[in-house]
Amino acid sequence: MMFRQYLTGIAFILLAVPSSSQQTPFRHESITTQLPHLVAQAAQAYNPLSQAYLTLTKIPERLSDKQVRTLRRSGYAAFAFEWSIRLFGLGRNEQAWLLFEQYWRKAPTSSHTRLLALLQEKKRFHAMERVHARVGHIEPYASISAMGLGRAVDKLDRDSIRHMGFSVLDEQTQVNECEHTILLLAETLSGLEQLKRLKAQYAQSALSDVLPYCLSEPLYIGDITQCNSHASAFIQCDIKPLVQKSAVLQARHLVIMAQAQGLANVYNGVMRLHHKSEFELFIHELMHFAHFEDEYPLPVSKANRLCKTEGFKAPNLYVGTTAPSGWYQSDTCKFGLLQSYKPQHAASKMEYHEIHLSNQYLGLWLKSLDKTLLGPSDYQVYLNELSATR
Repeated sequence: MMFRQYLTGIAFILLAVPSSSQQTPFRHESITTQLPHLVAQAAQAYNPLSQAYLTLTKIPERLSDKQVRTLRRSGYAAFAFEWSIRLFGLGRNEQAWLLFEQYWRKAPTSSHTRLLALLQEKKRFHAMERVHARVGHIEPYASISAMGLGRAVDKLDRDSIRHMGFSVLDEQTQVNECEHTILLLAETLSGLEQLKRLKAQYAQSALSDVLPYCLSEPLYIGDITQCNSHASAFIQCDIKPLVQKSAVLQARHLVIMAQAQGLANVYNGVMRLHHKSEFELFIHELMHFAHFEDEYPLPVSKANRLCKTEGFKAPNLYVGTTAPSGWYQSDTCKFGLLQSYKPQHAASKMEYHEIHLSNQYLGLWLKSLDKTLLGPSDYQVYLNELSATR
């Protein structure tokens, strides 16, 4: 009898007590319905020790603009800072900075973090650095802003970078993806994110099944290569500061995603892209690794060198006075001495990178790789030249 009464009592308690999943929405709803009362109570008389005020400081993002202004007018510095966050969100930056500078010392770290999260969302990395200069480094935001601005690798917190799913290039980095690894490097956070997208697109494309390349994990390098250019010129990067790193020496080719505005290109087996370069342009530049030539007019200096003698100059370029059978006139040597010809009458990916890669050009690409992969790449030759001059 006693045992039956005990079980009945336990059952009654279990039925009477709601589950935690039932309690949480109730508490949230309760706080929401109490907000007007809590705001009115806190605003009635300035008291930073009152329970109403302390409760509101834990949920400032749930207050309306009107409620925040009410608390700010009541003298609460934390809500003056909260108003600065909302001004940043509206793009009213001048007013926002005035409030920030006046009240950041009196705002809790949680508010500093909310501001940094907002600025990160808007990719305002300079503003994030300015906040850190006042409130101190808050991770992962300090590393995010440093990467956003292309700061040196030693400015980053490695644990934060790892937790965000990113990696950096340093002396310990090893890349053994395959025999023909293309090392992906980025100057900035936006470049790193774009390289991740390009790698994913490549993995999902049919090309990844037939080409011998494998793309490395994208690695952050900061401003070490000092890439520079402008909108109408080729991007240039100095890879000499990289060549002592093991991963760089192991690669067959490099891809550097630069922040500088400029034209994508391949030089000495190194691809240079702008951080907004898309997948189809990447494939166009990848064909240059197998020595394909552009089918739009080459610059005069290169045309003078490439178009003065007859013969096959690239998988898609013949220079001479007469076209080989099945080849058609191209614009490659428009500014050169002799005429140029291409193996396809229609415009190809080497003339307009947006055009889909034809089966004919894919066949030429694979045929070229059968030959070029037997020896060192242009990049590996360039590395040997650098070593010889040191």
